[in-house]
Amino acid sequence: MWCLRATMEHMPELPEVQTIVSQLAPALRGARIESVHIEREDVIREGRRSLATQCRGRKVEQVSREGKRLWFRLNGPGRNDYAALVIHLGMSGRLTLDARDTPLLPHTHLRIRFEGNAHELRFRDPRRFGGVWYVPQPTDGKTCASKNSTAARTAPGLAPLGPDALTIRADCLREITRRRRQIKAVLLDQRIISGLGNIYCDEALYRAGIHPVTPASQLTDMQVRRLADCIRATLRSAVAAGGSTLRDYRDASGAEGWFQVNHRVYGREGQPCRDCGAIIQRSLIAGRSTHTCPNCQTATKAKPTRKRAVRS
Repeated sequence: MWCLRATMEHMPELPEVQTIVSQLAPALRGARIESVHIEREDVIREGRRSLATQCRGRKVEQVSREGKRLWFRLNGPGRNDYAALVIHLGMSGRLTLDARDTPLLPHTHLRIRFEGNAHELRFRDPRRFGGVWYVPQPTDGKTCASKNSTAARTAPGLAPLGPDALTIRADCLREITRRRRQIKAVLLDQRIISGLGNIYCDEALYRAGIHPVTPASQLTDMQVRRLADCIRATLRSAVAAGGSTLRDYRDASGAEGWFQVNHRVYGREGQPCRDCGAIIQRSLIAGRSTHTCPNCQTATKAKPTRKRAVRS
């Protein structure tokens, strides 16, 4: 039995989702949807009433990624008739291509069959933090005023996304870091920059030598350029490694991602820094468990705000 699997027990980030896209795209591109079976309706966040009927007969033209979301572009019979099926894996989501007669695993919420294909796409999500959106006629919207911004698809029920972290440029990053919030909080906000989660945020900040509590607006231009370079380089390396396997993630062949062996700080609390030997520390920053090197990443305190004199 041939089975294509991609799963993460922790929140999948850009490299893991990109790996899933790379696995599904060649298998599904050009496939025409025969039927859609909804096993649990509340995982359909948008288009619950029309998803099954509207998807039937449409062809999968493209499988792509927007931030941490998977986008399936579906073409209809008309020249300008297209829609999108959007899937967010949440914390425990899994997309598999299984033989139709394979017994359903618990928490399988959605099945999509394709004409002339003995396999079906299944969405399984035990914790149900993920979801599915049916988007008729998705639109394009600018995500960053910079000339290097990318066009992101927007739709009802889906929060807008910032520029993609995999291709972020220094001038665009400089623009979105003109905020007094801690830099880690900025990088984790998908509306500001999309694709980064806890793992790759910690790793990129470490490689850039920036402490996560540093106010974003106090980064120098040199630090911003270095951070943009480190974000892109970290994500590219993680994509090449098939992502990070911390629990149950496997690629299409059943092999684990192996970028975790290259982690400099994430998940290495109490271990020596690979560069200076200092002990990696874990703390709570921006509401998330955060890993830092106390020597390689020095904290920059926020500058006090000057109070305006009150004229009498």
